Amino acid sequence: MPTAKRLPSGSWNVQIYSHRNSKGRRVYKSFTAGTKRQAELLAAEYKSGKQRIVDDNKTVHEAVTGYINAKEGVLSPSTVRGYERMIKYYKPIEHIKLYQLTNEQIQIFVSDLTRDLSPKTVSNVFGLLSSSIALYLPDKHIKVTLPRIIHKKTLSPSDEDVRGLYDAACDELKKCIALSAYGSMRRGEISALKYSDINENVLFIHADLIKDKGGKWVYKEPKTPDSIRYKTVPAEVIELLGSGAPDDYVVKWLPDTITKRFIDLRKSQGVDIRFHDLRHYYASIGAALGIPDLYLAESGGWKQNSKVLKSVYQNKITPISEAFEKKLNDHFSEQIRKDAR
Repeated sequence: MPTAKRLPSGSWNVQIYSHRNSKGRRVYKSFTAGTKRQAELLAAEYKSGKQRIVDDNKTVHEAVTGYINAKEGVLSPSTVRGYERMIKYYKPIEHIKLYQLTNEQIQIFVSDLTRDLSPKTVSNVFGLLSSSIALYLPDKHIKVTLPRIIHKKTLSPSDEDVRGLYDAACDELKKCIALSAYGSMRRGEISALKYSDINENVLFIHADLIKDKGGKWVYKEPKTPDSIRYKTVPAEVIELLGSGAPDDYVVKWLPDTITKRFIDLRKSQGVDIRFHDLRHYYASIGAALGIPDLYLAESGGWKQNSKVLKSVYQNKITPISEAFEKKLNDHFSEQIRKDAR
């Protein structure tokens, strides 16, 4: 392995022979890094034909922004926006070079964040930092203690909770509640649903309304294949949705409007649940009715827990799946008919 030499700047440099130029002179390839070992490793990898993205001379700010830019094409717009909002948190260490950044500095940085941020946010900020470092300095070892995230135990809404909200809602919000509670649809999926996606009592859920990097709402495919699905819903829900031109949206509200209107409704009714909890209600009712997780996951657009067991051995049996759908829809139909009385 080539031997690195210390430069006046404090960095380490290795030069290895590359080739001869047109004049017959020897040309050398130069590798500079913050440590002797890293410089020698870069040279050895180049010599063996294995090159990686390594740039430990970047500052923390350059590494984080570089990571976001490099990953932008494969991340969802909402994830990119979330990352960009976190850049401000790195200000105390943004000027430090990656090779100079120590575990102690990172630990102090994390500990300081816990004074003003929730444990989950701190974990996200650290996660972005560690991923950025790994992209440019893959051999750097980071060991940090993060604040413990305490998961709150939340109760699923009851039939009575959902029925009460549904009864008190305006027609447009009724659609939203029904599609989420009785159809397990997310906000963005509800806003993206068009009348062309309805065939008798089956919904084709294949699009999402999400914000792009600039904060503009855009219509696009979901980021996970599991979210694309056909969903059978009660006949009462189909009747509630009404009819329209194929390209008309079933619900005329944006996702944020759905949330705002639902918050106003729940406050007026004294029911402390989030709109997303309606999907928890759907899953909880399914579990209470004895429907296996495999079919609930498929029906509700959740990812299967076991890749091998559930994708290889527990394949869908259509007649059984239809029976489970009927069992769910019979329950939800009963709830809707109660509302009408």
